[in-house]
Amino acid sequence: MAQAEIEERETSGGFGRFLFFVTPILFTIVLLGVLLTLLNKDVQNKALTALNKVPFVNQWVPEPVKTEAKGTAGAAEQEKSSEATIKELKNQLAEQQKQIQKANEQTAEQTEKVNDLQAKLDEATEQKNEQAQQTANEAADNYQKEVKKLAQLYGEMNAGKAASIMSNLTTEENVLLFKAMSNESKSAILEKMDPKQAAEISIRLKDAETSEDLAIAALQSRLKKEESTGGKSSSGSTAATGLDTTQLSQTFATMDPTKAAKLLLQTNTISPDKTLSILHAVDDATRSRILAAMSDEDDAATAKILNRLVSSK
Repeated sequence: MAQAEIEERETSGGFGRFLFFVTPILFTIVLLGVLLTLLNKDVQNKALTALNKVPFVNQWVPEPVKTEAKGTAGAAEQEKSSEATIKELKNQLAEQQKQIQKANEQTAEQTEKVNDLQAKLDEATEQKNEQAQQTANEAADNYQKEVKKLAQLYGEMNAGKAASIMSNLTTEENVLLFKAMSNESKSAILEKMDPKQAAEISIRLKDAETSEDLAIAALQSRLKKEESTGGKSSSGSTAATGLDTTQLSQTFATMDPTKAAKLLLQTNTISPDKTLSILHAVDDATRSRILAAMSDEDDAATAKILNRLVSSK
Protein backbone atom coordinates (compact mmCIF):
# COMPACT_ATOMS: atom_id res chain seq x y z
CA MET A 1 0.00 0.00 0.00
CA ALA A 2 2.74 2.39 0.91
CA GLN A 3 4.59 1.36 -2.17
CA ALA A 4 1.62 2.19 -4.36
CA GLU A 5 1.27 5.61 -2.77
CA ILE A 6 4.93 6.29 -3.32
CA GLU A 7 4.70 5.35 -7.00
CA GLU A 8 1.57 7.41 -7.45
CA ARG A 9 3.27 10.39 -5.76
CA GLU A 10 6.30 10.05 -8.01
CA THR A 11 4.12 9.85 -11.12
CA SER A 12 2.15 12.91 -10.04
CA GLY A 13 5.32 14.86 -9.30
CA GLY A 14 6.84 14.13 -12.75
CA PHE A 15 3.73 15.24 -14.59
CA GLY A 16 3.55 18.38 -12.51
CA ARG A 17 7.13 19.21 -13.35
CA PHE A 18 6.33 18.64 -17.05
CA LEU A 19 3.40 21.02 -16.89
CA PHE A 20 5.56 23.50 -15.03
CA PHE A 21 7.95 23.72 -17.94
CA VAL A 22 5.46 23.33 -20.81
CA THR A 23 2.87 25.90 -19.67
CA PRO A 24 5.11 28.97 -20.05
CA ILE A 25 6.25 27.70 -23.42
CA LEU A 26 2.68 27.26 -24.63
CA PHE A 27 1.74 30.68 -23.30
CA THR A 28 4.69 32.21 -25.07
CA ILE A 29 3.78 30.46 -28.33
CA VAL A 30 0.17 31.65 -28.11
CA LEU A 31 1.28 35.18 -27.31
CA LEU A 32 3.71 35.17 -30.22
CA GLY A 33 0.99 33.83 -32.51
CA VAL A 34 -1.30 36.72 -31.54
CA LEU A 35 1.49 39.25 -32.02
CA LEU A 36 2.45 37.75 -35.36
CA THR A 37 -1.17 37.94 -36.50
CA LEU A 38 -1.25 41.66 -35.69
CA LEU A 39 2.09 42.41 -37.32
CA ASN A 40 2.65 42.78 -41.12
CA LYS A 41 3.74 39.87 -43.27
CA ASP A 42 7.42 40.80 -43.40
CA VAL A 43 7.76 40.93 -39.61
CA GLN A 44 5.73 37.70 -39.31
CA ASN A 45 7.98 35.91 -41.75
CA LYS A 46 11.14 37.10 -39.98
CA ALA A 47 9.79 36.07 -36.58
CA LEU A 48 8.61 32.70 -37.83
CA THR A 49 11.96 32.10 -39.48
CA ALA A 50 13.77 32.84 -36.19
CA LEU A 51 11.41 30.60 -34.15
CA ASN A 52 11.77 27.73 -36.61
CA LYS A 53 15.46 27.71 -35.78
CA VAL A 54 14.75 27.07 -32.03
CA PRO A 55 14.68 23.35 -31.13
CA PHE A 56 11.40 21.97 -29.92
CA VAL A 57 9.72 25.36 -30.52
CA ASN A 58 9.94 24.81 -34.27
CA GLN A 59 7.50 21.96 -33.85
CA TRP A 60 4.82 24.36 -32.61
CA VAL A 61 5.54 27.24 -35.01
CA PRO A 62 4.23 27.21 -38.61
CA GLU A 63 6.47 27.70 -41.57
CA PRO A 64 6.91 31.32 -42.80
CA VAL A 65 4.70 32.29 -45.73
CA LYS A 66 6.63 32.40 -48.95
CA THR A 67 5.73 35.70 -50.62
CA GLU A 68 8.39 35.57 -53.30
CA ALA A 69 6.13 33.82 -55.73
CA LYS A 70 3.32 36.24 -54.97
CA GLY A 71 5.74 39.16 -55.29
CA THR A 72 7.02 37.83 -58.60
CA ALA A 73 3.49 37.25 -59.86
CA GLY A 74 2.50 40.76 -58.73
CA ALA A 75 5.55 42.27 -60.38
CA ALA A 76 4.83 40.41 -63.60
CA GLU A 77 1.20 41.54 -63.49
CA GLN A 78 2.30 45.11 -62.76
CA GLU A 79 4.79 44.99 -65.62
CA LYS A 80 2.11 43.67 -67.95
CA SER A 81 -0.26 46.43 -66.86
CA SER A 82 2.48 49.03 -67.35
CA GLU A 83 3.23 47.73 -70.84
CA ALA A 84 -0.47 47.94 -71.72
CA THR A 85 -0.64 51.49 -70.38
CA ILE A 86 2.48 52.50 -72.33
CA LYS A 87 1.07 50.92 -75.48
CA GLU A 88 -2.20 52.79 -75.02
CA LEU A 89 -0.36 56.06 -74.46
CA LYS A 90 1.73 55.48 -77.56
CA ASN A 91 -1.41 54.85 -79.57
CA GLN A 92 -2.96 58.05 -78.24
CA LEU A 93 0.23 59.97 -79.03
CA ALA A 94 0.28 58.59 -82.57
CA GLU A 95 -3.36 59.57 -83.04
CA GLN A 96 -2.67 63.07 -81.75
CA GLN A 97 0.29 63.40 -84.11
CA LYS A 98 -1.91 62.33 -87.02
CA GLN A 99 -4.51 64.93 -86.09
CA ILE A 100 -1.83 67.62 -85.77
CA GLN A 101 -0.37 66.67 -89.13
CA LYS A 102 -3.83 66.77 -90.70
CA ALA A 103 -4.50 70.18 -89.14
CA ASN A 104 -1.15 71.46 -90.42
CA GLU A 105 -1.98 70.22 -93.91
CA GLN A 106 -5.37 71.90 -93.78
CA THR A 107 -3.76 75.12 -92.55
CA ALA A 108 -1.21 75.02 -95.34
CA GLU A 109 -3.99 74.41 -97.86
CA GLN A 110 -6.04 77.31 -96.51
CA THR A 111 -2.96 79.56 -96.52
CA GLU A 112 -2.29 78.65 -100.14
CA LYS A 113 -5.91 79.45 -101.05
CA VAL A 114 -5.69 82.79 -99.23
CA ASN A 115 -2.46 83.64 -101.04
CA ASP A 116 -4.03 82.74 -104.38
CA LEU A 117 -7.08 84.88 -103.64
CA GLN A 118 -4.87 87.74 -102.48
CA ALA A 119 -2.81 87.49 -105.66
CA LYS A 120 -6.00 87.55 -107.76
CA LEU A 121 -7.30 90.50 -105.74
CA ASP A 122 -4.03 92.39 -106.19
CA GLU A 123 -4.09 91.65 -109.90
CA ALA A 124 -7.71 92.79 -110.21
CA THR A 125 -6.98 95.93 -108.19
CA GLU A 126 -3.96 96.69 -110.33
CA GLN A 127 -5.97 96.21 -113.51
CA LYS A 128 -8.74 98.41 -112.14
CA ASN A 129 -6.25 101.12 -111.20
CA GLU A 130 -4.61 100.91 -114.60
CA GLN A 131 -7.99 101.10 -116.28
CA ALA A 132 -9.02 104.04 -114.09
CA GLN A 133 -5.73 105.79 -114.84
CA GLN A 134 -6.17 105.13 -118.54
CA THR A 135 -9.73 106.47 -118.38
CA ALA A 136 -8.51 109.53 -116.48
CA ASN A 137 -5.78 110.15 -119.03
CA GLU A 138 -8.24 109.79 -121.88
CA ALA A 139 -10.67 112.13 -120.12
CA ALA A 140 -7.87 114.66 -119.59
CA ASP A 141 -6.89 114.47 -123.23
CA ASN A 142 -10.50 114.88 -124.34
CA TYR A 143 -10.96 117.85 -122.03
CA GLN A 144 -7.82 119.52 -123.31
CA LYS A 145 -8.97 118.88 -126.87
CA GLU A 146 -12.29 120.56 -126.11
CA VAL A 147 -10.50 123.54 -124.57
CA LYS A 148 -8.22 123.83 -127.59
CA LYS A 149 -11.20 123.61 -129.97
CA LEU A 150 -12.97 126.37 -128.08
CA ALA A 151 -9.80 128.47 -127.99
CA GLN A 152 -9.33 127.91 -131.72
CA LEU A 153 -12.95 128.94 -132.28
CA TYR A 154 -12.41 132.24 -130.48
CA GLY A 155 -9.09 132.73 -132.26
CA GLU A 156 -10.72 132.35 -135.67
CA MET A 157 -13.50 134.81 -134.82
CA ASN A 158 -13.32 138.55 -135.28
CA ALA A 159 -11.14 139.84 -132.45
CA GLY A 160 -13.71 142.42 -131.38
CA LYS A 161 -16.56 139.89 -131.24
CA ALA A 162 -14.38 137.36 -129.47
CA ALA A 163 -13.35 140.00 -126.91
CA SER A 164 -16.99 140.97 -126.38
CA ILE A 165 -18.00 137.36 -125.69
CA MET A 166 -14.99 136.51 -123.54
CA SER A 167 -15.58 139.61 -121.41
CA ASN A 168 -18.53 137.74 -119.92
CA LEU A 169 -16.31 134.89 -118.76
CA THR A 170 -14.45 134.80 -115.48
CA THR A 171 -10.77 135.68 -115.37
CA GLU A 172 -9.84 132.05 -114.68
CA GLU A 173 -11.86 130.83 -117.67
CA ASN A 174 -10.21 133.41 -119.91
CA VAL A 175 -6.77 132.36 -118.69
CA LEU A 176 -7.61 128.73 -119.50
CA LEU A 177 -8.68 129.67 -123.03
CA PHE A 178 -5.86 132.14 -123.72
CA LYS A 179 -3.36 129.51 -122.55
CA ALA A 180 -4.46 127.34 -125.51
CA MET A 181 -4.34 130.17 -128.08
CA SER A 182 -1.52 131.31 -130.28
CA ASN A 183 0.27 134.56 -129.37
CA GLU A 184 -1.25 136.28 -132.42
CA SER A 185 -4.80 135.45 -131.34
CA LYS A 186 -4.05 136.42 -127.73
CA SER A 187 -2.77 139.88 -128.65
CA ALA A 188 -5.62 140.55 -131.09
CA ILE A 189 -8.34 139.70 -128.58
CA LEU A 190 -6.66 141.39 -125.62
CA GLU A 191 -6.45 144.63 -127.62
CA LYS A 192 -10.23 144.65 -127.94
CA MET A 193 -10.99 143.81 -124.31
CA ASP A 194 -11.45 146.19 -121.40
CA PRO A 195 -7.95 147.36 -120.39
CA LYS A 196 -8.46 146.49 -116.73
CA GLN A 197 -9.70 142.99 -117.54
CA ALA A 198 -6.98 142.52 -120.17
CA ALA A 199 -4.33 143.55 -117.64
CA GLU A 200 -5.57 141.08 -115.04
CA ILE A 201 -5.70 138.28 -117.62
CA SER A 202 -2.18 139.12 -118.79
CA ILE A 203 -0.83 138.92 -115.24
CA ARG A 204 -2.54 135.60 -114.71
CA LEU A 205 -1.11 134.30 -117.98
CA LYS A 206 2.37 135.22 -116.79
CA ASP A 207 1.87 133.19 -113.62
CA ALA A 208 -0.15 130.47 -115.32
CA GLU A 209 0.00 127.04 -113.64
CA THR A 210 -0.50 123.57 -115.12
CA SER A 211 -3.49 122.82 -117.30
CA GLU A 212 -5.06 120.79 -114.49
CA ASP A 213 -4.79 123.66 -112.00
CA LEU A 214 -6.16 126.10 -114.58
CA ALA A 215 -9.13 123.82 -115.21
CA ILE A 216 -9.84 123.57 -111.49
CA ALA A 217 -9.61 127.35 -111.06
CA ALA A 218 -11.90 127.94 -114.05
CA LEU A 219 -14.50 125.51 -112.75
CA GLN A 220 -14.40 126.99 -109.26
CA SER A 221 -14.76 130.54 -110.56
CA ARG A 222 -17.74 129.52 -112.71
CA LEU A 223 -19.49 127.95 -109.72
CA LYS A 224 -18.90 131.06 -107.62
CA LYS A 225 -20.23 133.31 -110.38
CA GLU A 226 -23.33 131.20 -110.87
CA GLU A 227 -23.99 131.29 -107.15
CA SER A 228 -23.57 135.06 -106.95
CA THR A 229 -25.81 135.72 -109.96
CA GLY A 230 -28.46 133.25 -108.86
CA GLY A 231 -27.89 130.98 -111.82
CA LYS A 232 -29.32 133.44 -114.38
CA SER A 233 -26.39 133.19 -116.74
CA SER A 234 -25.75 129.50 -116.07
CA SER A 235 -26.98 128.18 -119.40
CA GLY A 236 -25.26 130.81 -121.52
CA SER A 237 -21.99 130.58 -119.66
CA THR A 238 -21.95 126.81 -119.83
CA ALA A 239 -22.53 126.90 -123.54
CA ALA A 240 -19.83 129.53 -123.99
CA THR A 241 -17.20 127.56 -122.09
CA GLY A 242 -18.34 124.09 -123.10
CA LEU A 243 -18.43 122.88 -119.48
CA ASP A 244 -21.41 120.54 -119.72
CA THR A 245 -22.01 117.50 -117.48
CA THR A 246 -19.71 115.29 -119.54
CA GLN A 247 -16.89 117.81 -119.42
CA LEU A 248 -17.38 118.30 -115.67
CA SER A 249 -17.06 114.56 -115.24
CA GLN A 250 -13.92 114.48 -117.39
CA THR A 251 -12.43 117.42 -115.54
CA PHE A 252 -12.74 115.83 -112.12
CA ALA A 253 -11.67 112.43 -113.45
CA THR A 254 -8.33 113.96 -114.49
CA MET A 255 -7.80 115.88 -111.27
CA ASP A 256 -5.78 114.72 -108.31
CA PRO A 257 -8.31 113.34 -105.76
CA THR A 258 -6.91 115.53 -102.97
CA LYS A 259 -7.26 118.71 -105.02
CA ALA A 260 -10.70 117.67 -106.22
CA ALA A 261 -11.75 117.01 -102.62
CA LYS A 262 -10.61 120.45 -101.47
CA LEU A 263 -12.39 122.08 -104.41
CA LEU A 264 -15.66 120.25 -103.74
CA LEU A 265 -15.53 121.04 -100.01
CA GLN A 266 -15.10 124.72 -100.88
CA THR A 267 -17.88 124.45 -103.46
CA ASN A 268 -20.14 122.84 -100.88
CA THR A 269 -19.90 125.93 -98.70
CA ILE A 270 -21.08 128.03 -101.67
CA SER A 271 -23.51 125.69 -103.41
CA PRO A 272 -24.21 122.23 -101.96
CA ASP A 273 -26.41 121.40 -104.95
CA LYS A 274 -23.51 121.98 -107.36
CA THR A 275 -21.37 119.66 -105.26
CA LEU A 276 -23.97 116.92 -105.52
CA SER A 277 -24.32 117.53 -109.28
CA ILE A 278 -20.59 117.10 -109.79
CA LEU A 279 -20.46 113.91 -107.68
CA HIS A 280 -23.38 112.53 -109.67
CA ALA A 281 -21.64 113.37 -112.94
CA VAL A 282 -18.37 111.52 -112.27
CA ASP A 283 -17.97 107.75 -112.58
CA ASP A 284 -18.00 105.41 -109.58
CA ALA A 285 -14.21 104.95 -109.35
CA THR A 286 -13.57 108.72 -109.47
CA ARG A 287 -16.33 109.37 -106.94
CA SER A 288 -14.87 106.78 -104.57
CA ARG A 289 -11.38 108.36 -104.70
CA ILE A 290 -12.73 111.89 -104.26
CA LEU A 291 -14.96 110.94 -101.31
CA ALA A 292 -12.05 109.17 -99.63
CA ALA A 293 -9.89 112.29 -100.00
CA MET A 294 -12.78 114.48 -98.79
CA SER A 295 -13.14 112.28 -95.71
CA ASP A 296 -9.46 112.81 -94.93
CA GLU A 297 -9.95 116.59 -95.22
CA ASP A 298 -13.27 116.93 -93.33
CA ASP A 299 -15.04 113.73 -92.35
CA ALA A 300 -18.05 115.50 -90.80
CA ALA A 301 -18.81 117.56 -93.92
CA THR A 302 -18.18 114.52 -96.12
CA ALA A 303 -20.68 112.47 -94.11
CA LYS A 304 -23.35 115.14 -94.66
CA ILE A 305 -22.59 115.33 -98.38
CA LEU A 306 -22.68 111.53 -98.68
CA ASN A 307 -26.02 111.40 -96.87
CA ARG A 308 -27.49 113.95 -99.29
CA LEU A 309 -25.89 112.14 -102.21
CA VAL A 310 -27.54 108.85 -101.25
CA SER A 311 -30.88 110.52 -100.54
CA SER A 312 -30.89 112.35 -103.87
CA LYS A 313 -30.42 109.15 -105.95
